Amino acid sequence: MTDILLNLGFARTACGRELARTDIGVPTAIRIALLRQHGTSSQAYSATFQAGLEHFGDNRGFLAYKRVGRTALVLSDPLAPPENIPHLISRFLHENPDTCFWHLSPRVAQILAECGFYVNAMGPETWIDLPTYTFAGEKKKQLRECFNRMVKRGFVTRECTLDEVGIDRIKAVSDVWRQTRTIRHGEVGFLNRPPVLAEELDVRRFFTFDRYGKLVAFAFFDPIYESGNLLGYVSQHNRHLPEADQMINFAVKRVAIETFQREGLKVLHLGIAPFADVLQDKEFKLNRSWATAHCLNFAYKSWLVNRFIYPNKGIAAHRRLFRGVQRQTYYASSNWCPSLPRIVKFLRACNIV
Repeated sequence: MTDILLNLGFARTACGRELARTDIGVPTAIRIALLRQHGTSSQAYSATFQAGLEHFGDNRGFLAYKRVGRTALVLSDPLAPPENIPHLISRFLHENPDTCFWHLSPRVAQILAECGFYVNAMGPETWIDLPTYTFAGEKKKQLRECFNRMVKRGFVTRECTLDEVGIDRIKAVSDVWRQTRTIRHGEVGFLNRPPVLAEELDVRRFFTFDRYGKLVAFAFFDPIYESGNLLGYVSQHNRHLPEADQMINFAVKRVAIETFQREGLKVLHLGIAPFADVLQDKEFKLNRSWATAHCLNFAYKSWLVNRFIYPNKGIAAHRRLFRGVQRQTYYASSNWCPSLPRIVKFLRACNIV
């Protein structure tokens, strides 16, 4: 690995001097400027703002990561012009040789594969092309039925500010919902951006009320940008009261989708289906770790994992109902075999253990 890094300029400048350590604290204003230009990834907003993440880089680009022990876990693609990404990664790896990368696009995964990293599929991401998307057709019958059932029962979904709804009411729904999850001690982080009950840059929020005005569900959407323009949104949080109709989240998303379509936006990301279809992926055959692939596949299929750690199968089923476009995401590591300490570090980064 050392030879690879040296050959690619990871450790030295062109004149042979050692690279100086880069300040990991990238100012918020710089991160926001880079986000608006290069924030096309569904995790870009989270990488910019998620509490608990560190940032490495400068005004040429940055990446977000979380350190657990000696390992740096990088979240998603760097936010930088494409031509700056290889050098940014090289600088980071020079200072953080024990690093793994999560939720990568194929383009950035290829850069790491060329550096000798093992690259594995970590689950497809589903997105909706808003200009062409429709709820018509037999395959989307269930989505229409969910929405019509909400309307007949008197539920109303509308976009509101936090103050209009009341933070205490929102928090109450969120807290009760979380008690129905496998992870109850706190919010899942890293791959999921924990909800923030304060107004945030360009974040959109939709709330569903019953016929009596009681708040029963909500959905939060983080923005996606390209070349300084708002491109669309990513579905970040969907929560509801346990006694509410279990399909209410589909109805809330439909209202959001139709709102974004009227505004002329381009895309809505629904998020990743963790570890689904990892054995079927055909990319990076020469750089794949079969030990990692089978470990991730086990995490997807295991009843124990789905019941007591994270509902991977349920999330995948939810994504498929929308019949959107799927694109695989990738995990890259210098380790061929996912050791128990590395797995525990990932779970700790996500606040699962």
